[in-house]
Amino acid sequence: MGAAGMARVKEGGHASAAAADAHHFRLFGASKLVIAIVASLAWMTVSSGLILLNKDLLSHGFHYPMALSGLGMAFSGTASYLCCRVFNVVETKKTMTTQFYVSKILPVGLFMALTLHFGNLVYLYLTVAFIQMLKAFTPIITMCSLFVARLETPTRPLVLSVSFIALGTALASAGEVNLSAVGVLIMFLSELFESVRLVMTQLLLTGLKFHPIEGLMYLAPACTFWLFLGSMVLEFRTMAAEGAFGLMAERPGKFMLAAAMGFMVNSLAYIVIQSASSLTLKVLGTVKNALVVVLGIALLGERVTLLQGMGYGLSVAAFFVYQQIKMRQLAAESAGKHSGSGLGANIAANSSARLGSNGDLPRYQAVPTVEARAGPPSRAGSIPTTPVNGRN
Repeated sequence: MGAAGMARVKEGGHASAAAADAHHFRLFGASKLVIAIVASLAWMTVSSGLILLNKDLLSHGFHYPMALSGLGMAFSGTASYLCCRVFNVVETKKTMTTQFYVSKILPVGLFMALTLHFGNLVYLYLTVAFIQMLKAFTPIITMCSLFVARLETPTRPLVLSVSFIALGTALASAGEVNLSAVGVLIMFLSELFESVRLVMTQLLLTGLKFHPIEGLMYLAPACTFWLFLGSMVLEFRTMAAEGAFGLMAERPGKFMLAAAMGFMVNSLAYIVIQSASSLTLKVLGTVKNALVVVLGIALLGERVTLLQGMGYGLSVAAFFVYQQIKMRQLAAESAGKHSGSGLGANIAANSSARLGSNGDLPRYQAVPTVEARAGPPSRAGSIPTTPVNGRN
């Protein structure tokens, strides 16, 4: 990372395979298949539970999304610090200069905070089921952001697939009984800030490699700083006047559980990626969203019309087509990189760097994974990612 980057405390030159193996979870001697199945089921359960719990907290007196998001990120930052620095569950190899943190991490933390804030705020305006349907729109905003930043080139199949996602989302919106224009705007702001955060992650943190929990140790405090700053300015007086702190004292268990579940979502997602793949996590996220729609109907009495169901079904089908297109693109680029040499290999490597590990981040992703090397930083490294707590 050069003079403005990180101080390296271990010699570089580690191969990518060795780095990946060092970050691989091994749990109680269980087989990789068993770990993948258990972690996948646990991730969907905890993530779905966190959505419903946040909805409950925000809808029953504690309507302060910045403060709630800040509590969750503060817990994640503390827990990741304990894992990395105290209990040494995760091996850390890098330290960070103040200049690097302020110029690189804090800006990413700002847009992560905005994503979390609006992602929780929307639960005050829209039903849980409809929010999950709107999440299918994520690839469109992400793709447009990558196009604008020139991190990706549009292709006809890609544009066609996201057009069907947009059509499905429009149908789902048209069928919503309790449609709130303010709520839809807030949801799209959350999606927009998530896309900006993705682009900034690729532009500012390309070439680095953290263990995801170590990355969370650095990013969570930056995100918490912005959330608590915003809460102090916009929410604190109202919280004091309406007795929100007393509400927290009355129900400490729920608030602590919500914060702990956020960190569990991050950790379980990492295990899923390591034992299966990041594509598996994306597919699980889509299945989980559909499950939450059903839970919203069954547990919260929310109504979903036939038109909404048809629109959501179209969006989900188009999303899977979109993922297949992305996987074929990445496979072609990987083949070109390995078969090429000289200038051609460098071009392929740089293309892979611009796309990141999967071309875009899944709904919950945020922590960049970056590898430290001796010598000048490389722009050719991709950015594998894992989820960050919050916008579930």
